[in-house]
Amino acid sequence: MKIPYENLTSRKKSKEEATLEAYDILEKGWSRRNYPFIDINNSIPWALSSQDERSWNFYIHSWDMIDILLYAYDKAPEDRIFKPALNIALDWIDQYVNIEANIPVNYENSTDFAWYDMAVGLRAYRLSYIYDAYTQNVEKDDLISKKLWSGILAHQAYLNLDSNITFHNNHGYYQAAGQIAMGRRFKETSPVMAFALEQGISRFKIMLNQQFTEDGVHREHSPDYHRMVYDTLIGVIKADLIKDEEILSFTYKIEEALSWFILPNQHIANFGDSDWRLMRIKSSAAERKWQTPMMKFVTTNGEAGTLGSNELKEFKEAGYFIVRNSNSVKDLGYDKYSYLAQTAAFHSRTHKHADDLSFIWYDRGYNILIDAGRYGYIGKAEMGTELWSQGYWYTHPSRLYCESTRAHNTLEFDGKDYMRKGVKPYGSATKRSKQYLNGLTVLETECKHNKSIRHARVLIYMPNQWLIVFDWFKDNLDDIHDVKQWFNFDPGLKLIKLEDAYYTKLDSNTELHVTSLLNGVQGSEVMRGVEKPRLQGWFSPAEREFIPSDSINFSQSKVNTSSFATLFSFNSICEKKLEDNFANTSGRKLYFTWVDDIGVHEFSLLREEDLEFKVKYTLK
Repeated sequence: MKIPYENLTSRKKSKEEATLEAYDILEKGWSRRNYPFIDINNSIPWALSSQDERSWNFYIHSWDMIDILLYAYDKAPEDRIFKPALNIALDWIDQYVNIEANIPVNYENSTDFAWYDMAVGLRAYRLSYIYDAYTQNVEKDDLISKKLWSGILAHQAYLNLDSNITFHNNHGYYQAAGQIAMGRRFKETSPVMAFALEQGISRFKIMLNQQFTEDGVHREHSPDYHRMVYDTLIGVIKADLIKDEEILSFTYKIEEALSWFILPNQHIANFGDSDWRLMRIKSSAAERKWQTPMMKFVTTNGEAGTLGSNELKEFKEAGYFIVRNSNSVKDLGYDKYSYLAQTAAFHSRTHKHADDLSFIWYDRGYNILIDAGRYGYIGKAEMGTELWSQGYWYTHPSRLYCESTRAHNTLEFDGKDYMRKGVKPYGSATKRSKQYLNGLTVLETECKHNKSIRHARVLIYMPNQWLIVFDWFKDNLDDIHDVKQWFNFDPGLKLIKLEDAYYTKLDSNTELHVTSLLNGVQGSEVMRGVEKPRLQGWFSPAEREFIPSDSINFSQSKVNTSSFATLFSFNSICEKKLEDNFANTSGRKLYFTWVDDIGVHEFSLLREEDLEFKVKYTLK
């Protein structure tokens, strides 16, 4: 075979592993996540039977079920493996290609996904490989060859039109990759395919620059999509589809940026539409998979690679602050680090949740404050409906919760979600930051909610010891609001409320205490797995998984401007001295003091506009 099967999903399986997986699918059927098994030796359910199965139908029309078959066949050709893939391709072409005209069709509108943008790109290189493999068989049938080629031409007819290419998000990236693979395979024998190759390469470079910031972060609010797109980028490069030194250099920066989004427990930060994906691999595999020492380190718990000395990272253009502090235990593994990541990004509606200025937190070996996850792309919001006007694409109640403001660690105004439609994306909301020699870190972000509410957040973080979450807000129209400062905890933590404060045991020796440092706020009951009057206290680690988790809020009623200051401490709090604590009306001058079992803490911050922070912290 002239050209191997393009491994755009970056599979690492050996010939034996791939063959065994292919055999398993042939015998037991193919499945994806929590969806039903499909017998790939019989009729494939191409039609979309329910809006709840949109994601599944997309995978089916992408031909995900034959990816491992083609991968295995390329390593060890067997008719037993290839024939089901060929039959699936022919069956699909019969239904969705006009073979006489070599153009796409979608009979009876049975599905939205037969000619869905990203599915076309993924299917294009798989179909091209099938044609190439089949036509090298001396017993080939010319009618079958013609039908397969007609399918390939129909894919280029679709991809040829810029109006069909989603340049603004990662779907177009997969379209370009598929077009490049398809064009490269047949460029010597087909002028149409030679043009497809050049067109795809040109588009690929454009989209790479559009979809990643200069510092290597994907713009779609989702570290897991950053990972997925990067995996495909590496697959494209390793398949020799693109040989461009500038792109090769940029991949290093993209991977280094990704390393900042891996928590010490080796899960990926699940902002936006990201699952709670475990990234842990063996050190030998990490050496093969990753280019950078940083990514090797964070995915192996420090068994391979190294981290630089920088413990605070601002992705200014992308809109993230990330702190990963070694706590002076670098030789004990990455899982002993403290980690805090804040999202302050709004570039478009793509994979964007109503989560402005939210953050996640891992410390003392435990996941503490979490993001809700994505649940899945289930149900479809119809144009013109109330949900559609609020910026929702999907309608399943669990999905709606995961996107909602209250499912994130941020402020909520009047029980409503932040607007994502009808408002101009602000890009990045990161402002100033400062890290001191003792590890104390101050992060400042600010954005505007619902067109008139200014919201400034300051995270004051002493890794391995305590965290203060300070929020100041003001409605420029002087409208009155009911405001809640939400916090959502890892499902493994169980909070107990004592008056307006909370605590939870991380283990037999470690407790976490949560309390307000300012007067005038009220703490809620602990909510876990609440279904009515609205969902609250849930976590979605993967598609269609929904797990109860503790959720609390501190609230204020009928205010147009005010402040919250919530303390999280690993030491038992003896006294808060609320009469001494204050935040001035502009939220720019703060003073907090509290007493715990290790001493008296005093913290002050002056954050005058356009000047450096003035910070003072003492422990007596």
